[in-house]
Amino acid sequence: MSSAKFSYAGLFSSRSQDLPTRKVIHPKYDFVVAYPDPETVPLEGLMDGLKAGLARDGQDLAYYPHPLGLPELRELVVTKLERDRGFKVTPEEVVITAGSSEANWLVVQALTNPGDTVITEEFVYTGTLAQLRRAGANVVGTPLDDQGIIPEALEDLIKLLTKQGKKPKYLYTIPEFQNPTGSTLPRARREKILEIAHRHNMPILEDDCYVDLRIEGETQPAFRTLDDSGIVNYVASFSKILAPGLRHGYFTVPEDVQRRALSFRAGGGPSQFTSYAVVEYLKKDMYGHISEINDVQRAKRDAMVSALGEHFGGMGAKWTNPAGGLYIWLEMPKNYDMTALQPICFEAGVGYSAGSNFAPNGNGDNFARLCYGHPSPDYNRDGIALLASIIEKQMSRGKARVAPGRR
Repeated sequence: MSSAKFSYAGLFSSRSQDLPTRKVIHPKYDFVVAYPDPETVPLEGLMDGLKAGLARDGQDLAYYPHPLGLPELRELVVTKLERDRGFKVTPEEVVITAGSSEANWLVVQALTNPGDTVITEEFVYTGTLAQLRRAGANVVGTPLDDQGIIPEALEDLIKLLTKQGKKPKYLYTIPEFQNPTGSTLPRARREKILEIAHRHNMPILEDDCYVDLRIEGETQPAFRTLDDSGIVNYVASFSKILAPGLRHGYFTVPEDVQRRALSFRAGGGPSQFTSYAVVEYLKKDMYGHISEINDVQRAKRDAMVSALGEHFGGMGAKWTNPAGGLYIWLEMPKNYDMTALQPICFEAGVGYSAGSNFAPNGNGDNFARLCYGHPSPDYNRDGIALLASIIEKQMSRGKARVAPGRR
């Protein structure tokens, strides 16, 4: 037996990437990741739900789960979609996934060839942006304002890309409490975007994972609600109302897209064991729990918005005041380099995500995403105060200014 170390040089697949193992390090004030409040995770309810599910169907764990996911959970999704989003599907049209990330990834792979052009918002969730790039897509962001995608600008972009021989394959969008900007597309814009999508034969991948997190105002109809032609592929999640660690989301798409998407699934769906806890708890107290977590989040959002007004108002900054979701989008003056400042702030105790992380078009250096959901209101206030003092100190030293060539 040889004791020499075996070398894999030349044996790795061309698709693999030599990435370092991520180390999860949290600064004192962590506004980077959209964690829910740990106090709102319904641990007792989930345990009771698991016991009830196992008592009824626990012997089914001896078999591999249904390829579409636990039937009872898919039936709950059908009921929820009709009640909350106003469109009807059957349980066979619902696929349970390991969070909305897997749902998006399966649909992305079903629709994307290397070299395809895909349109997203000008700033888009980093996880999906990475998935699109991993699939070999040419990702192009369409302009936004405080109400989300601007339909006229979207159509202009489609025409320009088509003229360049890069006709867009589909549009990926988070229309409700968009990540990272927090914007919500009004119904009138959704209707115009659907008209544009049909005119250019361009499907829509709608990621509705934040829709339950509305703390004020009226929920807008989903793209899927407004159009049942099959042009809309719909993704949503339970992670944001329960816990990310449960890894439960779902999608509903046309039958031929579903078959192609499932061809990329490795192994079965999410844990049937966990699905018992999720479905039994949600059947009992879904809407009471949603109301509770949104009351908690309202106080945290208000604390962060108030602190931004107190500490950033004099800097010429702007920020959103979202009606729900988990994010506040901070826009600093053009000469503030939030990308360069990000590691400095992290070391000094405040974490945030620089806008450039979300920018397929390569802009965003003067923006930052702040997550307000996980900490307490006081934590948000104190963290924003510290962030402002760090930025002011760095600006006085000239270390947070955007280089002229990057503006």
